[in-house]
Amino acid sequence: MKKKILLLLILSITLTGCTKVANLSYDEIINTVINNNKDANIYRKGYKFYLPNGLQISSAGSNYIIITSENVNYYLYVDFVSYMANSKSNYKINENAIYSNTINYNNIEGYLEINLKENNKYLIEIMYNYAKIEVMVDNDQINRTLINAINILKSIKYNATIIEKLLADDELDYTEEKFDIFENSTDKSDVLTHEDEINKESEENVIKDTDFLN
Repeated sequence: MKKKILLLLILSITLTGCTKVANLSYDEIINTVINNNKDANIYRKGYKFYLPNGLQISSAGSNYIIITSENVNYYLYVDFVSYMANSKSNYKINENAIYSNTINYNNIEGYLEINLKENNKYLIEIMYNYAKIEVMVDNDQINRTLINAINILKSIKYNATIIEKLLADDELDYTEEKFDIFENSTDKSDVLTHEDEINKESEENVIKDTDFLN
């Protein structure tokens, strides 16, 4: 009964954009949203997933997608190798994190970890269903970001036949840099690297513009 009430609450919040979403705990969000079933509206080679309203794809490769919503960037990675091998998570609770816990639903493992980083930004790392999302947000954006991320990860459906062919033909981006989403999170995550590159490019553009004006 409690789960049904929470489900109705989150569905209402998702539809109305009510600020009460901030009052939900991380556990309530995980345990309720992960029970939702969303039909795919994005189709990629080897998999498909549901993209919530208000989010859009800015760029993509064979095993990653960058999703944007206003000033938030979601970095989605899919691990075809782990999916085909039916790998299990070896995540260990991080006692130093703002939040750290494992996820186990329908015999699929994962984890959620939230850490406070520089400039009072929070790094969310959530792995489930052989895919991972990393995103850097302000404190008041965490809960809604979690709802979006869980909806995306839970909705992913893989096509084993196509994935097997992709792996056999070596058509994935793994040749450039291999990664394992089942490994524990690190202090320097991929999203931090991307954010650093974006900030660096912004600084370089400012310098160039100043020189031009002079």
